[in-house]
Amino acid sequence: MDEELIDIYDSEMNLLGVATKNQAHQEGLWHKAAHCWIISEDGNIWLQLRGSEKQLYPNLLDVSCAGHIQVGETAKQGCLRELEEELGLTLKENTLNKMFTHTLVFDDPYHNREFCPTYLHKTQRKLSDLKLCPEEVDGVFEADIQDLLDLFFEDVKTISTKGIKRLPNGYKIEDRKVSINDFCPHGNKYYQKVFTTIQRFIDNQ
Repeated sequence: MDEELIDIYDSEMNLLGVATKNQAHQEGLWHKAAHCWIISEDGNIWLQLRGSEKQLYPNLLDVSCAGHIQVGETAKQGCLRELEEELGLTLKENTLNKMFTHTLVFDDPYHNREFCPTYLHKTQRKLSDLKLCPEEVDGVFEADIQDLLDLFFEDVKTISTKGIKRLPNGYKIEDRKVSINDFCPHGNKYYQKVFTTIQRFIDNQ
C-alpha cells in the first residue's frame, strides 16, 4: 500500500489536514500536484512518455514532469523533487516560472480532485543529459511549439517529434509522428492554454 502523505484541501484551496495519496484518490479529496513544462533553447517542448506500467494513461505523452506535492512541501519544492526523481534534473526554485494553476477532476479509474500549479522551465540541457526513472518514464520527446499549437487548435492532424526511448540497457533515438490521441486526455483547452502561454513567454524573451 502506498503510504505517501499529502496535504488535503477544500474546494477553495484551504488546508484541511493530511491523508495518504491512496485515501485522497479513494475519497476524492482535493490535493495538489505540480506540473512542469520544459522548453529547450531552440523552442522545443519536452513531452514525457509515460511508463508502460503506469495505472493511468500508460504509453501516452504528457507534461514534461508532474507529480504529487507531499505533505509540508511548497509547490515549487515538490516540482523540483519530481524533476530530479523522474528526469534526473537538479534545478533551483528561481528557474521555475509560474504560468497558472489548473484544476484536474475525474472519477475513472479513481476519484481525482487536484489543484495543479503549472510551471515553465527553460533549459540549456539536451535529452541525452536525462536519467529517466524506470518506474515512471519510458522516454522524452521534443516537439516544436508552433507544431503543438497547430495540433491542439486542430489545424493539423499529426506532427513530428524526436526523442529518446528507454531500453533495458540504455536509450535509443526515435522519431514519432503523433496525433492528439497520443497525448494524455487533459483536454484540448488545457493544452491550448499551456502552449499559448509558453509562446507568449518565448515572444517576450
